[in-house]
Amino acid sequence: MKKIALAGFFLLLVVLGIAYKSTHRFASNGVDAAVPGQIDAGATGTKWITVRDTRERAFSIQVPQGWKTNGGLFRFSTIDTRMIVDMTSPDGLTNLRIGDSTVPPYRVPGPFLRPGPAVALYTVGKVFATRYGEARFASICQGVHLTKSDALAPKYHPAAVGISHTTAGDAFFTCTKNGAPMSAYVYAETMLMGPGGPGSSWVVVALGSLLAPAEQARAAGATLQHSGESLVMNPAWVAMQNQLNNRAIQQINAATRATIAATNAENAREQTMISQLQNDSFNDVINGVQATVDTTTGQRYIAPLGQGGRQWINGNNVVVESGLSPGAGFDPLTPGNR
Repeated sequence: MKKIALAGFFLLLVVLGIAYKSTHRFASNGVDAAVPGQIDAGATGTKWITVRDTRERAFSIQVPQGWKTNGGLFRFSTIDTRMIVDMTSPDGLTNLRIGDSTVPPYRVPGPFLRPGPAVALYTVGKVFATRYGEARFASICQGVHLTKSDALAPKYHPAAVGISHTTAGDAFFTCTKNGAPMSAYVYAETMLMGPGGPGSSWVVVALGSLLAPAEQARAAGATLQHSGESLVMNPAWVAMQNQLNNRAIQQINAATRATIAATNAENAREQTMISQLQNDSFNDVINGVQATVDTTTGQRYIAPLGQGGRQWINGNNVVVESGLSPGAGFDPLTPGNR
């Protein structure tokens, strides 16, 4: 069991070391709006202002002038840093997001590691984009409906580098907000470290999403792309983080029983931290289940994630999705909390 945990920890170090060597990233590690920079008007006429991470001075990025921007680089451990840049238009109708600090690095479940917060089977970019969009937009837009999803060649990370493998994909959605038609979009790249079984790890290495009025979706997409591609990492911060990564790798290479015990303790600490911050509903979406309540008995169940229709359960715990009752012995289920 210790060997499995140590292997996953080492793989995570390797992939983060690769990511930190990049200078531009449309990514999943940290940003905060702060210091104004030079304003630039692009071909679309949008005026851009450069903002910089104030937490660790890790990067700068361009955002539309006048938009509400927040976020930052959030450090969860020595080697686990995550970014989010959230931008909202002055009228409040368009929201763009690069990265997401609530999305942790994941470990692949096995005999001694059950699915849960930060533990999930590897999800390719296309599937992650779909599930992330369903979870992200459901709380802010009604009737979220997937219209298209595609597997793509990764744009920002090589498809294969040594022990790692990257897949990419995007997903398009429609929904309604305050009675108005909306469009939503997600692009994601996920990187698997290891063969994919127990002991492997995976991370979301590129993530961008948007929600906008349907007639403004194309312009919102161009804005998201420009902002993401303007992200520049601070070389001094990159050098510092690489030192931290290398130091951790050296400690693993020189591992003793005491080092292994300390590593497991650190892993447990990270797991606890992520469990507190991670949204349970998003974990359920990743693992294809949802919390439900039998409206007749009040009994709570973890049921398979359906297609959006009404679900029913009988005394043998058989769950059926149907607009009408499947028959005698079936009680209706409604979404609930854990």
